[in-house]
Amino acid sequence: MVAVVLVAAGAMAWRWWTHPSAFSGLGDSYSSDPLPLSGAALSTTVIFPQASGSPEQVTIDGLDATFSSNTAKADATFWLCHMAGGEEPIGSVHDPGSVCSTIEAFKPPMRFDYGVAPHSDYLFVTLTPTRRGVAHLKAVDVDYQRSADHFYQQGTQTIRVDRTITVR
Repeated sequence: MVAVVLVAAGAMAWRWWTHPSAFSGLGDSYSSDPLPLSGAALSTTVIFPQASGSPEQVTIDGLDATFSSNTAKADATFWLCHMAGGEEPIGSVHDPGSVCSTIEAFKPPMRFDYGVAPHSDYLFVTLTPTRRGVAHLKAVDVDYQRSADHFYQQGTQTIRVDRTITVR
């Protein structure tokens, strides 16, 4: 009986350690009106700062965009935004440079300061359609490692994004 309890506890601990859940999802959806190809690129936040809590540094090892449809053959490029003072969160915009003081292209592994707004990084993705059609970004898989405060928890978390671009 003790062995069964120990095995079950070990399995639960292993699952917790390999399935981090530091980030919350966006909880909303966005669909563009039909846009010309030249103005259809869209940037949207994947990870917002915390609303409250303790700042944390995580290391992001990989990012993967999951499209439920992509007839527009959109490319997904990930960026790290350091917010400009007094600006609102990115949400979904066509020009992230207007709200970020600096922008860095994602290069794994990358340190991400997951703090409390406004002292935090934002992770965003730019969807760039390459032809007419629809691109529906459903989710982003984030491979990351947490700090010693979280026992170096590591794994992949899927974050719902739900953004649709229609290109005419």
